[in-house]
Amino acid sequence: MLTNLLSNAIKYSPDASEVVVTADIEAEHIVIRIQDFGLGIEKKNIDQLFQRFYRVSETALQFQGVGLGLFIADEIVKKHRGSFSINSEPGKGSTFCCRLPLN
Repeated sequence: MLTNLLSNAIKYSPDASEVVVTADIEAEHIVIRIQDFGLGIEKKNIDQLFQRFYRVSETALQFQGVGLGLFIADEIVKKHRGSFSINSEPGKGSTFCCRLPLN
């Protein structure tokens, strides 16, 4: 899951010089945030990102992939009773937040 999120952050931020990764303990959960400073994602696409084989049409031809990475990452997190959230702004980047119970 982390490998996928990090590789996506790097891939979709071709002109950025950094990706920020943080982890915090919040109310019996570990919360991992991966922030990039790349293309960003339009709100209309965010809800579909974790669907199998989904690729954002505006970037699908620019970047290799089959649309399984986020689907698999989401399935892993769900199996551990966790959740994802995404904050993104087109042209400024995205933050993927993974929340997993500690127990």
